[in-house]
Formats: sequence, C-alpha cells, structure tokens
Amino acid sequence: MMKIYLCFISFILCYYLSVCKQPYFPPQIVFSSGDEIIMAIDEIHQRAYVTYPLTPSLTQVAYVMNHFPFAVPDSPQSKYYVQLSNLSSAYSCIYRTYWKYGGDISNFFPSHWVNNKSFEIENYMNYKYEMIHSNDSLPYEDYWYSNTTCQVTTGEIYPCEEIYFKKYTNIPLRYTEVHRAESRIIQEITNFIIRSIGKPDDK
Repeated sequence: MMKIYLCFISFILCYYLSVCKQPYFPPQIVFSSGDEIIMAIDEIHQRAYVTYPLTPSLTQVAYVMNHFPFAVPDSPQSKYYVQLSNLSSAYSCIYRTYWKYGGDISNFFPSHWVNNKSFEIENYMNYKYEMIHSNDSLPYEDYWYSNTTCQVTTGEIYPCEEIYFKKYTNIPLRYTEVHRAESRIIQEITNFIIRSIGKPDDK
C-alpha cells in the first residue's frame, strides 16, 4: 500500500512540475524575427547584441554587456551594465550606463530586462500569463497557450499568448500575442529563424 501511495505522489509531483515549467528560449541563442531584427543573447556571460533595420541603407546596432571593456576603474561603467549603440551611416556611437542615476533611455533590448534603474540580461520571453502545454500539438511541434483568452476587435477570441517550439526541444518557431495596435486589438504572429544555439560568435 505504501509503495502505491509513493508512486501516486511521485506521479502528482511530476505532473505538477511539468505543467508549471514555462517554455523559455535557450540561454545562449542567435535568432531573427519576422521583421528582420537579428538578436544574439548570452545570459551566461551577460551580454547581448541586436540590429534593427530602419531603412534599406540605415541600420541601428546596439550591444549591452555586464563587463564593459577598457572601463575606467571604479567608474559606473566598470560596475554596471553598459549599452553601446550606433547607426550604420553615422561616424559616432553612444554609450549609456544602467545605474541608479539613469541609463534606460533609448533602451534597444527587451523592456523586462530593465527594472527601475537596474538592468539584467534575462530570457527573451517574458510571459504575461501562465503558459499551458497543449496535448493537441502537431507531430513536429510543441504548442503552449496562455491560461487566459483575449478578444480582438473583429470579435474572435484567442489565447492571449501562444508559442510553438520544435518538437521535444527548446528551439522556438513562432509566437502569437493579442495586443492593442493604435485603436484596434489584434493578434500578431512573430516567426523566429534560429541562426545558432550555444555561445554566440564573438564577431
């Protein structure tokens, strides 16, 4: 009887943990999204890179890192995160330090990495709702959906957030979110193109 009880408790715990574990990106990843943004994230070494194409001939490039190279000893840049940014057509660059006196103006990275006047490179995903793993995923995909639904302007009701991964992996394929766009509420789909997983190339 005791053995059956222990097996039952183990089953409940495994089920609980599998349901509660949320679907996140790998801690080291380089990917593109549907709008041609390229992002490299290295949570382990606390550094990231992003490019935003503004026009065919103009690209915004930004880096953020915990250990800014060649920083003056005991300066804010030697102690806090630094963002370095520049436009591809300009001959100048700007750096900002994320510390208690500011530095989060013109942040080019996910907003949930900034907490008041502090900064930390975290996972790319920051779900607004608890995500549930679906039992009805396609054979080649794992599908997760939020525990809350949202209604778009045209009347349809969808999960507020959905994310799809390559089957049995943490390789993201696409993400959908219901959100306000000007005067309308829409469901937007973001497709991901994975360029590499693991430590990003220093270049």
